[in-house]
Amino acid sequence: MNTREIVEALIFSTSGTLGIKEILEAVPDLSVEGLDHLVEELNALYNQTGRSFLIERVSQGYMFVTRQEFTPYIKTLHEPARLSNAAMEVLAVIAYKGPCTKQTIEGIRGVDSSSSLKSLLKHQLIDIKSGRPMMYSTTNRFLEVFALKSLADLPDISQYEEVFREEQ
Repeated sequence: MNTREIVEALIFSTSGTLGIKEILEAVPDLSVEGLDHLVEELNALYNQTGRSFLIERVSQGYMFVTRQEFTPYIKTLHEPARLSNAAMEVLAVIAYKGPCTKQTIEGIRGVDSSSSLKSLLKHQLIDIKSGRPMMYSTTNRFLEVFALKSLADLPDISQYEEVFREEQ
């Protein structure tokens, strides 16, 4: 068996993101650089053959994703989770401010955020860190949904602050 196809099978066998650490444990002779190279080869092969999917690095691992141009067709079968504007605001606060308390979130937004927090917890986009006071943080699922490798890949918030000032 070819190592490239082993990596492909490992990633394919997982419903979400397969961690780099897990791949390297399953294929002990492989390095992170070698893994990155094999994924590039696989994606080149998928491009050459016109496949509807590719492998993307998300969070601390890899996962299969459908190419963007197929989204309208997929939406006819799978209704994406809908988040209210309030939930998106809360999610943005948590993502940009880092682990933060409900009090911090509500201080920034100026309104109660209880229902938004419940919704985000239900969708597994945020989690509660243990301890007192409770701190909310984003999850690996958040990174998967928004196709981010890490929170450092979030857009620069200062760009949006300028837009908001202009609107006001």
